[in-house]
Amino acid sequence: MTKKSNINSFPSKLDLTLDVNMPHLKDLSHQLGKEIGLRDVRQQKTLRVLLCNMVINGVNEVMVSLKNKASDGKKYNPLNIGPNSKRRALNLLEEAGYIIQKKGDFTANKRTTMLPTDKLIKWFRISNWSIEDIEFRVGSYITLRKNKKVNNKASYIDFEDTEYSKWLSEELKKYNQLLSETELTILSEDGSEEEPLKKTIIRRAFIKHNFMEGIENTEFIFGGRMYGPWVNLSSEARKGIKINGEPTVELDRKASHLNAMYQVITRKPYPYDDPYAITIDGTIVPRHIAKNFCSFMQGSSSALGTAKRVANHYRREAKEVKNPKQKDVDKYKEYVQFKKKVKPTVIVEAILKRHPKVGKRYMKGKAYGDFIGCWESDIVFEVVMELTKRAIPCLTVYDSFIVPLQYKELVDSIKDNTPYDDRRGISKVLPK
Repeated sequence: MTKKSNINSFPSKLDLTLDVNMPHLKDLSHQLGKEIGLRDVRQQKTLRVLLCNMVINGVNEVMVSLKNKASDGKKYNPLNIGPNSKRRALNLLEEAGYIIQKKGDFTANKRTTMLPTDKLIKWFRISNWSIEDIEFRVGSYITLRKNKKVNNKASYIDFEDTEYSKWLSEELKKYNQLLSETELTILSEDGSEEEPLKKTIIRRAFIKHNFMEGIENTEFIFGGRMYGPWVNLSSEARKGIKINGEPTVELDRKASHLNAMYQVITRKPYPYDDPYAITIDGTIVPRHIAKNFCSFMQGSSSALGTAKRVANHYRREAKEVKNPKQKDVDKYKEYVQFKKKVKPTVIVEAILKRHPKVGKRYMKGKAYGDFIGCWESDIVFEVVMELTKRAIPCLTVYDSFIVPLQYKELVDSIKDNTPYDDRRGISKVLPK
């Protein structure tokens, strides 16, 4: 049973792919099920999934969706766990004193959560459960979700495999195998000791768009990022991650999304020093402002739309989050003052003028923004594949790589120069 860790300081979602890999634990789970009143085979299977999630998450809450809906399909729910079985198992575990259940509220968009009690933790200890006794029944190393949320939650859809998705799944399998053989730890909050990071399966998460000008009915070309639990840690907390006992370093791709555009369209990165160096009539645009405009131009539909998104971003980071960072407050103040001197739409025009080779890809709407995002995530994954071939474990955080300190020079040398490989034939249908 794992103890509380920095990485699990917020509720995790129930992982439906978990099961035990030891026969005696299956028997113990079955005995517990009979003890609390579970008789149905499906409910017994659900109990094992709930127990596995609590072992992995330690003494942290786990969110459990109980809404009535059609099966997620074998790609997302390989054990076919249904909401009724989850309700039954949760209620009986709570009645027997093994968990604390906090009921959700649909109108408040709040999910049910479960938390192990001391009684269950003791049962885990006596039964000798550990993370090593849990396996992932992977239905797919790829997820595909709708481009709009349903009831303010991500909605996943099944898909037919393509030659590309089969190839990608095999490469993700190799990467996950390397991670499964790797010891991942993080310093505790006071820095006094190391704690194991939660086991997880890393998938590439794609977004379904029904239509985009020039490309129709093409899967796996939007989004495509990888999300490990370390993504939710602050940059400061991530400095405490160790890989196989070795300190790590986090290395960012330079001007990642903009360079990805250049790598796809011109076949090489931006050839000059800093693509975010923008000057307007002798006035230097602060780099963070230029960078944010470039980023939000990616998925907007107009210069005015970009300006609104940038302003909302600065306001949210400085005023609408709990305990905002001082640097975000300072950036917000600087942006408010700067836009009095230079109109936001003029900044957009200056960026387009600075980057004519890729500028016409900007402000083509949300779908095209996710399309560009996929170029970036593809290049990140090319780096991951190269490191995996060399048996070098790495953790990705969007466009950065956390690697053992001894590999800093190597990763520095390849993260910005690894070429884009058009594995789907996108260039054939890329609008000119």
